[in-house]
Amino acid sequence: MDQVELKEYLIKLREDAQTNIFKHTEYNFNDPTTLSKMNLRAFFTLHRMAHPNLNNILREKGFLSLANCSPHIMDTLNKIIHHLSKEVSTPYLKHEYIDVHIANSLKEERKDHLFGKTINQKHIMVTLDRKMLNTPEVFNDLLQAGMTIARINCAHDDLTVWKKMIQSLKMAEETYHARGVRNNSTCKIFIDLPGPKIRIGQIVPSKNKKGMTDSFIKIKKNDMLRIYKNDKYIGIPKTDNVPASVGVTLPKALRNVRIGDRVYIDDGKIVAKVLSNTEEYIETKILLTRKKEETIYPENGINFPDSLVHLNVPTVSESDLKILKSMYKDIDLVGISYINHPKDIQIVKHQLEMLTEDKKGIIAKIETKNAILSLSKIIMEGLNYGLFGVMIARGDLVIEIGLKQFLSAQEGILEICHAAHIPVIWATGVLENMNKKNIPSIPELTDVHAGLRADCIMFNKGPYVPNSIEFLQKLNEINQDPQFHVRNSLVSFVQYDF
Repeated sequence: MDQVELKEYLIKLREDAQTNIFKHTEYNFNDPTTLSKMNLRAFFTLHRMAHPNLNNILREKGFLSLANCSPHIMDTLNKIIHHLSKEVSTPYLKHEYIDVHIANSLKEERKDHLFGKTINQKHIMVTLDRKMLNTPEVFNDLLQAGMTIARINCAHDDLTVWKKMIQSLKMAEETYHARGVRNNSTCKIFIDLPGPKIRIGQIVPSKNKKGMTDSFIKIKKNDMLRIYKNDKYIGIPKTDNVPASVGVTLPKALRNVRIGDRVYIDDGKIVAKVLSNTEEYIETKILLTRKKEETIYPENGINFPDSLVHLNVPTVSESDLKILKSMYKDIDLVGISYINHPKDIQIVKHQLEMLTEDKKGIIAKIETKNAILSLSKIIMEGLNYGLFGVMIARGDLVIEIGLKQFLSAQEGILEICHAAHIPVIWATGVLENMNKKNIPSIPELTDVHAGLRADCIMFNKGPYVPNSIEFLQKLNEINQDPQFHVRNSLVSFVQYDF
């Protein structure tokens, strides 16, 4: 493709993108929400219609790849056409599309509005644990290290524990403000609604290796496991004649389970396959375990990625709405777990508007296949709400879509959010080894460096989380320093005597 052919091709591509934009989006260039919607539509149009080798062709001609321009894609396309033609030959003026500066300022504005303002620091979300109530100084340590958002996972514990954790955090924060150590910005409170998470039910107690009574089932590769469609069923270990069995907390979620469907237990530590499906139970065979022998406990998560679970259970349950009703006064952000559809945002929005005039942030947790397929519609609805962000909830997501597709899905979610100028939370497994042992692994360093592209990073529990926060902020400083900035740099490192 020579220069003239490239110019004509890009003009045609631009015309198609503009047709799609104005076909679906109201013409209002003064509204930031509309501008983001227009850019997102342009992004998808160009990705759907562009020549598969277009980015390589552009690089050969000395232009920036469109893959690096998702937040301001039409403005970049206009500029490339202008440089190719050496004259202004566009049917719309340049200021009608988001440019680099507007895209950056719009994203920063939304991030500050949703998470609060920080000065050259990455927003850090930390999952609170009821054990912290026994050592309240942990809240001080987390605040001092740089935690800006505290997460409460409402799938565990109860209202009394959640309120106590918030109270302890507020007391620690008051101490910091009184000392002048911390500025007047407050640590945001984020609640994670449980959503339709399927969990293992109760298990008959038995003696563990230490001689103490505990509830668990041991399982190995090639063992059979029966999963009863009963939330009152008490699980039992295997015997000579009967395989191990468990109940589940959401039996109606299993209505569409078919023979051959995959089953993942405890974040994929145990992988099974459905062999038969009766009215009473599902018979599965254990295909893979991470250890020679794995342990199943009550409340372990269980995933059925092939079984269309979302068709049988609502994303936002009555229980979720009750939690929201009890917690809304104490919180700033609400996470919608296992979101599948824009209507899930509408349900939470409606409940919040009934409860309070104060606007609370809504976070869409992307962790299912259906959420990925509906991501653009979810984001469009989130843009309508305004105070909105996306969490890449990688723990369940990797199980739902599989290891082979996970990395491309993770990158795709991030890029789509950038195209819509939506704040992103990078969640699950970040510096997990360092949180527990105070030493990061090399793969963790690679992962956390990739996560710095997000607006907020979430840490789970562990005794060394404050150290992990400080370590991450140092990495963020280095990442922002042009002398040491590796990503997308022409000069990767400063070289001695060169």
